Amino acid sequence: MSTYFYIYGLVAAGIFICFLDDSPLRRVAQWVYFAVTLFVLATFAGMRSPSVDRDFKDYATWFSLIQSGDAPKFAWMRDPAFAAFAWIASRLGFAYPAVAFVYALLGLVATWRFAVAVSARRWITLFFYLLFCQYYIVLDMTEIRAAVAIPLMALSLYYASEGRRRKAALIFLVGLFFHFSVIVALPFLCLLLWGARFRTRGWLYALIAMGALASVTMRSVIDLLSGLYRISEYLNGGAEEDDLRVISWYALAHLVVIAIPICLLWKRLNLHQRMATLASSTGLMLFLIFGWNTGLATRFLYIFDLYWLLIMMMVLDRVKREARVLYVAFLALVGFALFSKSLQYVQPYSVFHDWDVKLIPFHQALHWAQCAQGA
Repeated sequence: MSTYFYIYGLVAAGIFICFLDDSPLRRVAQWVYFAVTLFVLATFAGMRSPSVDRDFKDYATWFSLIQSGDAPKFAWMRDPAFAAFAWIASRLGFAYPAVAFVYALLGLVATWRFAVAVSARRWITLFFYLLFCQYYIVLDMTEIRAAVAIPLMALSLYYASEGRRRKAALIFLVGLFFHFSVIVALPFLCLLLWGARFRTRGWLYALIAMGALASVTMRSVIDLLSGLYRISEYLNGGAEEDDLRVISWYALAHLVVIAIPICLLWKRLNLHQRMATLASSTGLMLFLIFGWNTGLATRFLYIFDLYWLLIMMMVLDRVKREARVLYVAFLALVGFALFSKSLQYVQPYSVFHDWDVKLIPFHQALHWAQCAQGA
């Protein structure tokens, strides 16, 4: 697994750029860093073979169905963005890795744009490092559609906080086009567009009350919705003992971090930071409510976890200068722990070859046909 730590080292090197006191030199270093890093990470993700991640073969089968022209309507409706990119790539004579590269590049660029938008100029590379550690393996190299949709969703909510309503709505729609799961953030977008400013902690109390109500009623609602399109994909299986242990530590870590802006900094936060705190709290609440279902719980985890990381960056802005180095070192260790944990979702890295296509079993195509009949 050492190959993964090479790219980790490349991204982690950006932390040192934060300590350049010469602003023009720091800006140049940031641009060079991102130009190199984004391309390398997208290429690394795009060149992976089917043996690396758990979703590759499903995506490659989906691509093959569209390439052959035998794709059922389900393969087009499931996610129009992927189907469109697959159709264009196949018509240009490219194999599936071209789509994987484009998706990785789009997701990484969107993540970079979010980091630039919400971070202080000095700390952009540090925030990107945290986002990389949390998301790159799990999303950009596995769940590639969510890798694009989630940072687009976050950008949309940021622009809504800034009063740029049309841009916010358009970007949110594009995010939905890539993966429908980000619809869960629609209430925040609507509230921001309608003028909510989240000035009091009453919003948090209302969130807790809704969470308590949902925890009682959600099982019945889920049973009613379990037969609907796309929802059933996340309703299989419960949480095993190891999952419950991880949930406990996850909940504790998030609760500690979220408590800081709620208890100590609320009146000094800007609109986007207050929204980020509420969004992170929502992610924690949903994760606990759906802790019995690993698929749903982890999906909510990754949709809102970038706000958990943003809260850590908000704390950095308020740490005294002499303590900043220690806090940055702490964040670096947090990132390393998140990245190391994410490696459980991938196998040792290998490069895609033409013969890898033969490793995709025929029964997967049959699975798609069965899904189309049941859709």
